[in-house]
Amino acid sequence: MKEEMSSVDIRYVVRELQWLVGSRVDKVYHDGDEIRIKLRTKEGRADLILQAGKRFHLTTYIKEAPKSPSSFTMLLRKHLSGGFVDAIEQHGFDRIVKIRVGDYTLIGELFRRGNVILVDSDNRIIAALRYEEYRNRAIKPKAEYRFPPARRNPLEVTREEFIELMREEELELVRALARKLNMGGMYAEEISLRAGFEKTVPVSELSDEDMMRVYDAMLETFNDEPRPNVVFREGRMYDVVPIELRIYEGLEKRYFKTFSEALDEYFGKITVEKAKMEATKKLEAQKRALLMTLKKQEEMLEGFRKAAETNQEIGDLIYANYTLVENLLREFGKAVERLGWEGFRKRIEEGKRAGNRVALMVRAIDPGSRAVKVEIEGKPVRLYLGRSVGENAGLYYEEAKKFRRKYEGALKACEDTKRKLEEVGRLIEEEMKKEVHVKKLERRKRKWFEKFRWFVSSEGFLVLAGKDASTNEMLIKKYMSENDRYCHADFYGAPHVVIKEGEKAGEKTMFEACQFALSMSRAWSRGLYSGDAYWAKPEQVTKQTPSGEYLGKGAFMVYGKRNWLHGLPLKLAVGVINYEGEEYVTCAPVEAMKAHTDRYIVIRPGSLKKSELVKRIKRIIEGWGYSVREEDIMAVLPPGGADIVEVVG
Repeated sequence: MKEEMSSVDIRYVVRELQWLVGSRVDKVYHDGDEIRIKLRTKEGRADLILQAGKRFHLTTYIKEAPKSPSSFTMLLRKHLSGGFVDAIEQHGFDRIVKIRVGDYTLIGELFRRGNVILVDSDNRIIAALRYEEYRNRAIKPKAEYRFPPARRNPLEVTREEFIELMREEELELVRALARKLNMGGMYAEEISLRAGFEKTVPVSELSDEDMMRVYDAMLETFNDEPRPNVVFREGRMYDVVPIELRIYEGLEKRYFKTFSEALDEYFGKITVEKAKMEATKKLEAQKRALLMTLKKQEEMLEGFRKAAETNQEIGDLIYANYTLVENLLREFGKAVERLGWEGFRKRIEEGKRAGNRVALMVRAIDPGSRAVKVEIEGKPVRLYLGRSVGENAGLYYEEAKKFRRKYEGALKACEDTKRKLEEVGRLIEEEMKKEVHVKKLERRKRKWFEKFRWFVSSEGFLVLAGKDASTNEMLIKKYMSENDRYCHADFYGAPHVVIKEGEKAGEKTMFEACQFALSMSRAWSRGLYSGDAYWAKPEQVTKQTPSGEYLGKGAFMVYGKRNWLHGLPLKLAVGVINYEGEEYVTCAPVEAMKAHTDRYIVIRPGSLKKSELVKRIKRIIEGWGYSVREEDIMAVLPPGGADIVEVVG
């Protein structure tokens, strides 16, 4: 199974990604060996992934960024964010890519362990994923970056050079191609097949004419028409290639519009599989820890049980030998009173030597506790002088109670651990059964109305609102027609709102559009709960001003009658709706949202920071089975903080 891109793969994807030249670098992320560059392109957002030693392509598998950016991340952001991509190149025919952004170049080494290096316009190293020193070059700050010794580029080799290179050593055809001309064994095998020769044929057995057939097959392969596909073997992904390969004839394939999409599907699924394995590893580690805890708890449980039983038995034993114990307490007490503890000890030792039955029962003397340990029926019994038989037995019964309580507590803890083990076992089983199916960020062409804030009213009318001065200007000048209706809130800085085909709209749509205009204004960020807005006809909206006045970008005058709606609530709902066959995260008045989906989140102006609000909304929506990006949610929300007041669905 393929785990890294070849020089040929890089050649095709670099050629394919030239459309990204001119894109703006929005942000850079770093996680392990992966660098993800978020770009703003003419087609919208694009995420370019560069993984050291592995791959380089656009991706729709967006990992959650680490909470604390690394120092490497911060350096990349400092020098690249806000810049424009001037070039995307492959270094010769090597597994090295270069992304030039203004005065800086990000170099991705995709061979062996790989590296990612940022250099300045003087080719001096600013930062690197890892710093290393080799025999002929060093990757360290301020050092001049040097490429590894270049390997032969098969596309630049002449026919004469080709024959000479291939005949330098006594090698099989496939080995000679792979070793001498910087290509993997797979492409060497493909070229052999296209030329009509067995891959194991010795080069020495091929004539110059035969070698020219191989040369032509090589050029044909490396300049073949792209037909990106993922190859499957026994139902599992096996390879991803930019062209149709004869060596894979008869195998199951899935074709893609672009090689980048094919690479993303292939490596993205591998990433997900590895993440799943990691998740299982964590669960297995958790299971092992719980098993160790359970073992300790069961040992403690057994210890408490035995201690409770032992103390109970000794208490019972004291009562069973009531007369004996009473006599021992009385005689020992008198002896200590008469002789003292030291004298008592000597008397017992003398008695043992003499074979006295009572003295032989004594196992230990503890003057500090005024206690004597004796053996009764083979069991050690600690008797406290000065206490009655019942009091001595009671001490053991009390200890038995304590250990029974500890036993009960340990039993509950043990049962709790067993429940956790069962849960972890179930989660591991679920992970093992999971199919590799992940909702990912789908690339699609943005619809014209996505330039604006928008929603669909409960009556089915498309309502648009400007996002800023530019989109406010565009909305009124370019997209408002005579059949529409115009809305605006009685608040400075409120967006212009247009109801498409609004002349046919009813009161509900007018109410919702005016409420939207108010909610998307600064009234929200100021924490107001209600306000006023109005609607008017398109012909009442103009750039014409009284003499001597000037309207800036995005500003318009409204003349004539305004149809006011007072006391409108600042209250919106966020949800996923289907519009024109596609699903969108959108924010709309509650009644409008309710008309198009059964699941939504109601928000009002509040103290929760927008970033935290986005995270909470994302968790809720993903709990409903949707895959959403934080930036898509952020883009539809009103300005300022908010509180979630209700979750429906």
